[in-house]
Amino acid sequence: MIIQIYLQDMLKNLLKILNRIFPISDFLYILQLEEYESKRYFNRLKRFFWRRNLEKRDKLVYTTRIKIILCLALPFILITPPFTPFWIGLSNLILTPYFSFIRLKIQKRASLYFSKVNTKTKIIAVAGSFGKTTTKNYIYELVKYNYKTQMIPGNINTPTGIANWIINNFNPTIEILIVEVDTYFIGEIKRSLKITPPDIAILTNVGDQHLERFKNKSNLKKALYEVFDYSKPKATKIQNKKTNLEYALEVAKILKIPDDIIKDTVKKLKPPERRGNITKLNDFDLIDNSYNISETTGIKSVKNAKEISDRLHKKLIVMTAGIPELGDENKNGNINLGRVLGKKADVILLLQSIFSKDVEKGISKNKKIIKLEFMRDALDKLKEFDSKKYIILMQPELNDLYY
Repeated sequence: MIIQIYLQDMLKNLLKILNRIFPISDFLYILQLEEYESKRYFNRLKRFFWRRNLEKRDKLVYTTRIKIILCLALPFILITPPFTPFWIGLSNLILTPYFSFIRLKIQKRASLYFSKVNTKTKIIAVAGSFGKTTTKNYIYELVKYNYKTQMIPGNINTPTGIANWIINNFNPTIEILIVEVDTYFIGEIKRSLKITPPDIAILTNVGDQHLERFKNKSNLKKALYEVFDYSKPKATKIQNKKTNLEYALEVAKILKIPDDIIKDTVKKLKPPERRGNITKLNDFDLIDNSYNISETTGIKSVKNAKEISDRLHKKLIVMTAGIPELGDENKNGNINLGRVLGKKADVILLLQSIFSKDVEKGISKNKKIIKLEFMRDALDKLKEFDSKKYIILMQPELNDLYY
């Protein structure tokens, strides 16, 4: 363990020295933010080839994969420094089949283990463009008093994440397991459900998130509907509800949760952090919607925040960086967000992302726009406003790839 820590520190120190000559960590950071997808990494190089010191909103994490990529690329980088980004990308491309094999091996192991030890557990799987985690948490709160229940926590929603959790945490004596499944490509939910085929399958919605990846809404729909296509033959399938709570209440009804427990639990339900929670930022009331954003959710959060501000007789400040991963079908999403901001917000703290110009196009000229580089800069700007007269909506800052 001591040797491992020593080697890791040595690698970091070596990288710091080399990075003064070759921008190694910057391109490793881009690769990691793109979740090791080679095509997306190479597409980024045009914008970032000459830029340096990119780690402003987050830091490179020295995962096993990053270390192996670095070890493979480093000799070639030392010989031909100008080709640093190419060697990093090529090393990742060469190693991708190996890591894919490892992931599939883990998933297969989890599937075999789960099918072997699971004798009585009912599985509830939740998919959708948004609202998955909130729905999952609401279901857990409603059923945990009547059934021995486990919920795969947080945002563990990929096939490998689910597989690792099953291998290390699943309790075979439980009666209900609640799983959230997400997707970046057609076939990903299928892989998750090979491990945990659901008895109750929920599709919260087909929205407009990640359309840049899926190319069109038809592909997105096909990917999300895998939650139904690969559930158990006699699974109960739930969709077309209006709210997260309605989905949770439908599950509670199916599982025959007593009315008194439902009524008492519903009073106490709160969404997960950063999903519209009302909290405090200094002395301001803050509507924290900073976890994720799409055109639909971004516009909806502004409209909801305006209703809250009107109810409290306060003015509305919105912090936003715009919407990433728009596709051809919603390419004007940031302009549309700007139009809604122009109608609903009194003050806009606009982070200078690559989407800010489009957001600004949609905002009416008489609106107060304050341009900021970082979300943390907003704290100083807020000193200019009276917390008794304003309420704040915080949307995501986005990562360094979008600046």
